[in-house]
Amino acid sequence: MVAVTAASLGRLDTRLPAPVVELSFLLIGIALGAGLTPELLRSLGAWPFSLAVLVLTVILVTAGVRGFLVHVSGWDRETAFFAAVPGALSYVIAVADTAGADIRKVAVSQGIRIFLLVAALPAIIVALEGGPPAARPIPATDWGELAILVVVSTVVGVAFRQAKIPAGLLTGSFAGSAFLHGSGLVVGTLPQPAIIFAFVLLGALVGSRFVGTSLGFLGRILFASIGAFLVAVVIALAMAILVALVIDIPVDQAIVAFAPGGLDAMMSLALALHMDTAFVAAHQFARFAGIAFGLPVFLRWERRRHRDEAP
Repeated sequence: MVAVTAASLGRLDTRLPAPVVELSFLLIGIALGAGLTPELLRSLGAWPFSLAVLVLTVILVTAGVRGFLVHVSGWDRETAFFAAVPGALSYVIAVADTAGADIRKVAVSQGIRIFLLVAALPAIIVALEGGPPAARPIPATDWGELAILVVVSTVVGVAFRQAKIPAGLLTGSFAGSAFLHGSGLVVGTLPQPAIIFAFVLLGALVGSRFVGTSLGFLGRILFASIGAFLVAVVIALAMAILVALVIDIPVDQAIVAFAPGGLDAMMSLALALHMDTAFVAAHQFARFAGIAFGLPVFLRWERRRHRDEAP
């Protein structure tokens, strides 16, 4: 991620071909589904509370970051709002383009937040937990089950993408893999080299988001972006710790589940840090879907409110 970011800022075209990006999403989704265990299924009863707190967290993060960008950094309200929305970057940029926001500021500030989250979250978790998370070894599956796992996950992923489900390949491959593992039809996960390869591709994808960004422009919005990142992290961290204490789950798991970053990056962090990936995935998907469906409704409401307030 760091290497490709540096290359992007050095004016190299580091954008990945779409099939390569889709391959990384497919591999990560399959590996994530292997974390669905019977023990985790028995803990689902506590999720409604954490999902409700997640909704509140998204609202607080958006309001807090928007307030910082408007009142401290002097950004206009539209640009500040879209830069503050925690996640669903591609969708947010598409909507922002129709709302008159500064797309470059939105894209780069969101990219900086994801970069900082991926770089900083492991260190934050180690500091809070007193050491690195313990690995939960999941053995690689045999070749016969591996073929079933790849075929089913790919078919479901493609079907989800065709159905226009958010992050379809990632969501669908996770759903297919989770079904196979949760039902006991498949035991084990992808070979470790395949998972490492997917992580490398994902790091390159995060770094490639800085293509076309000059150092001068980055310098002009760096203070505002770092400030917005700190506001978002403090709010999300406080809410994650609250949830961890109430429903008795590991603090590090709650932090990644509530982290205001990209769906793919945060789910991959959960996998890399040996967490219960189904819990993290459920909350990251819920945040993504909530933003995708709720953003147009909120924008219509706000525009109507400003129109009513206008003299």
